[in-house]
Amino acid sequence: RFGTVAVLHSHLTPAERHAQWQEIAAGRVNVIVGARSAVFAPAPRLGLIVIDEEHETSFKQATAPRYHARDVAEWIARAENVPLVLGSATPALETFAHCLAGEWTMCRLPSRVGGSQLPAVITVDLRDPQARAKGVISPRLTAGIDWALAGGGQVMLLLNRRGFATHVQCRSCGHTARCPQCDLALTLHQPGNRGICHGCGLVTRLPADCPECRAPDLVQRGTGTQRLEEFVRSRFRGARVARMDTDTMRTRGSYEETLDAFRAREIDILVGTQMIAKGLDFPSVMLVGVVHADAALHLADFRAAERTCQLVTQVAGRSGRGPLGGRVVVQTSTPDHPAIRAAAAHDYEAFVRSELPIREALLYPPFGSVVRIVVRSEHEEAASEWTSHLADRIRREAGDTGGIRVLGPAPCPIARLRDRFRWHLQVHGPDGAILRDLVRRATATAQTPDSVAWIIDVDPVDML
Repeated sequence: RFGTVAVLHSHLTPAERHAQWQEIAAGRVNVIVGARSAVFAPAPRLGLIVIDEEHETSFKQATAPRYHARDVAEWIARAENVPLVLGSATPALETFAHCLAGEWTMCRLPSRVGGSQLPAVITVDLRDPQARAKGVISPRLTAGIDWALAGGGQVMLLLNRRGFATHVQCRSCGHTARCPQCDLALTLHQPGNRGICHGCGLVTRLPADCPECRAPDLVQRGTGTQRLEEFVRSRFRGARVARMDTDTMRTRGSYEETLDAFRAREIDILVGTQMIAKGLDFPSVMLVGVVHADAALHLADFRAAERTCQLVTQVAGRSGRGPLGGRVVVQTSTPDHPAIRAAAAHDYEAFVRSELPIREALLYPPFGSVVRIVVRSEHEEAASEWTSHLADRIRREAGDTGGIRVLGPAPCPIARLRDRFRWHLQVHGPDGAILRDLVRRATATAQTPDSVAWIIDVDPVDML
């Protein structure tokens, strides 16, 4: 439709990336498609910037330079005097606040393409004994899958946890297999009875007996996508099942191959993590099941509720996009939480209205800015002392500056990662520019000890 298109992403070889870059700089490309780094492409005749699924946390670079592609795109759009379009069914609260304040223009699309109706959402309260089953899937979700398959439709099941079991525990003494380098439980992956740390990637073979009390009483707790796939295969024997997570999508082209097979109706039930939740259009999907909607709801992150609402809303939107219609079944232990209720009602704005006053009262984004400092060291005492030192410097520099608040120091929610102890502190303030300048002045002359490493993350996305 638009002629020559360049593609930029991390799976390109250096030679491929260089060739694409040269074509763009020479002005021989009409459209540039890419991941977050594509925002820096040297387009000589830039006329429009589009960021699709703008609420995605992957638009923030986790390592230096820690830029957010949305902020960079806004700066470039202003400098080049071109429009910036942010697309999302569940906009980030920062974006929503800009629109409510009249700084940005909100363009609503109230109707689905093709005129299809939004699917009915059924919430299953897992606190109710009758709603539970021996397996991970409730009787209500099982009935929904049977209904969809009998009607000639397809099914998508979302579980945002990789692996077979989330942890392995001794029934006798309570010992849990943990990573020796991180403050994380090992996730069981099959085949091979492997324990994999999802923090550092360490792989070890899990023992048959408890290493603490020697009892042969190890049990597998929690459910990951691998176990869910196995359960679905055994329960729905005639169905063709596939799984999409980072474990099955490692080879080049595997993502496209699986989606093409699903589109061609060669797969009946697709099990996956959040990578199946957004942007996919399959008219034959009659049922979407959210197996555990609370998986990330109670993390130590002020955006946990927002991300849960976005994820459930997005995956619910994969159902009922064709003439067969559709339903959504959401399994949750907190059906009354505003994030779950809003997602179940297809009313993301209801969640925004409930969440914004809380953010405003606590001066969290979008009503304030946050700077997070993370300190790492092989010695926990060194990490703790240096974090305390930085907190003291910032507090002295802030003095009587209004609205500045320093939280911490404290151990990070994941207190140890890759054999390094982690401590952090947060600096909150109503004005981002003042906050950044304050932290810059307070830390400019700090003489870092050799035993520690630390980073400053402005407007952090990852709080763990």
